[in-house]
Amino acid sequence: MNLASYSRSTTPLSGELTELIPHEIYEYIISFLDDGLTLKSCSLTCRAWLKTSWKCLFAGESLVVHRDNIYDLLEIIERDIHTVTIIRFVERLYIEQGGSRRLPFGIDDGDTQVFQFDEFLSRLVGFKSVRMLRLGWIRGDIGPPTMTSIQNNFGAGVTSLELNSVVLRSVSQFFEILHALPRLTSLTLAGLSLAGGLEDYTYYSQVPGTLVALVQPETTPRPPQLNELCCNVVKEVTKFIFSWLVSHGSIPIQTLAVGLFDGPTNYTVSHFLAESGSAIETVKLWDAYTATGFDLSPCTNLRTLRMGWIHLSSTSPPGSETFVTDVLKTVSSTCLEEVLVVVQILISNSPGVDRDLAAFDWKGLVSVLQHPRFQSLRRFHFAVPSHAQVVIQSLMKHIKPVVASGKLPFDPSVFSVVGWSRSEYAGNW
Repeated sequence: MNLASYSRSTTPLSGELTELIPHEIYEYIISFLDDGLTLKSCSLTCRAWLKTSWKCLFAGESLVVHRDNIYDLLEIIERDIHTVTIIRFVERLYIEQGGSRRLPFGIDDGDTQVFQFDEFLSRLVGFKSVRMLRLGWIRGDIGPPTMTSIQNNFGAGVTSLELNSVVLRSVSQFFEILHALPRLTSLTLAGLSLAGGLEDYTYYSQVPGTLVALVQPETTPRPPQLNELCCNVVKEVTKFIFSWLVSHGSIPIQTLAVGLFDGPTNYTVSHFLAESGSAIETVKLWDAYTATGFDLSPCTNLRTLRMGWIHLSSTSPPGSETFVTDVLKTVSSTCLEEVLVVVQILISNSPGVDRDLAAFDWKGLVSVLQHPRFQSLRRFHFAVPSHAQVVIQSLMKHIKPVVASGKLPFDPSVFSVVGWSRSEYAGNW
């Protein structure tokens, strides 16, 4: 038989038989697709493929809701009652009341035409797949309706919450938001102000060198079982958040991001590390003002350490030049594999860069890295927005003699200088 001339006739499955195929089979097959155009084509093929295709297509996408599209979204929500829409498949929902990334100065600050949480959140129904929820630019105009809406419309599935540029009327509102999301495992606070203050709680200045809790456990609810906490807020709120966590005992957090502003704030963060540090694998220091009072020694399983925005200019905070060295001196983990240091270079001319880099504590850094506990180090990146070649020259100038002496406990090829951008800082830090 001539195989080239052989053709095999095919007959499409009937609708009845197609309906008998378990949806898990379609989900398994389509889950291997990562091309948007192909997934769109699959969604148009038949009803049986529609839900699975859209689930994969929108799984990694973010839906941003703000004043310009809120009414269009409400129309889609109305249609979702009668037919399948994307509403059911969105996993990342960002609700912007007027623009996050900038903290309003007061409750009445900003555009009065932005939508209000109490009014609109109850209408955002049908988001059954939401796992990540961001509430941006809350200005204190929220009450029981907002808490009820968060709990009823999103609470069942949300595991990650970001409060971005938020002014709340009271600490109780903060706790009510967390209570509405019982499955929360990741919390990001990026600009949080408590307009009502902290007077209702036992709160007083930390005494350097002591481990005194600032918050009494009976005054606050238990924290959620977080495995990730990113806390980029002012120092008074930072002290309150970590004192609240400490007052309720150990929490199995694996990733911690925090700013180091002053000694009392750092002591409070260190107190938290003394309680929960053994579970932490990643620490990200967003704002490097001072390392005074900061202690990483309880983080015995630390694998990744990132230190950001090291300033090297005449206006830098005192101790900026030795910040990296001071932090590394407190590391006790023998599991540390990656270190990233972000150096902010503001000078455009090379002579000025040379002068600032010369002030960096290269000698102290090289000295501390000779300790055997750094034997597992695989990557040490300096990230700079410009003048990478000048930074490489400064690094190699101080590293080469130690390499030649054979005193480094790791392969010197781990050192590198990489580019850094603000967009990467926002997305991948």
